[in-house]
Amino acid sequence: MYKAHFYPMRLALLAVGRNFMPMAWWTPVSKNPFRFLLAVDRKNHTLSLLRELGEGALCFLPWEERAWVVRAGYLTGRKADKAERLGVPLRPARVLERTLVPERALAVYELKAAEWPTDGDHALFLGEVVHAEGTPEAKRRPILFLGFRDFATLGEGWRFRP
Repeated sequence: MYKAHFYPMRLALLAVGRNFMPMAWWTPVSKNPFRFLLAVDRKNHTLSLLRELGEGALCFLPWEERAWVVRAGYLTGRKADKAERLGVPLRPARVLERTLVPERALAVYELKAAEWPTDGDHALFLGEVVHAEGTPEAKRRPILFLGFRDFATLGEGWRFRP
């Protein structure tokens, strides 16, 4: 029944503790309070970390960083330190106590997260933004996930003027 005709989706990197994973299944759900909803595959190591720490950060990297961002999804943090293996410099989050984020992220949303009970193959987390930072560059060359192993970035811009 699943048909992915809703792509492209913006690819984020979910950092939890010292681990991170690419994810496209996230969405803002409230401006005040500022919150995101995250869907994390129940097989991912990141899920156990998110449950344990109750915090994480949605990080947005430029198109030029796409290779290691995508490759991070093919490695498990159970067996390897992804940052070390991929050569990704990390820095402490600004507010979160136990999470590190990639230094090259153009936008970072630090979240206090709580699981929202549900069934299905993905666990849902509601993340309240406790710190947000970013640059205008974060919008210009995003990593867009087209589904399966296909990615793109923006090639043309347009502003509606009523």
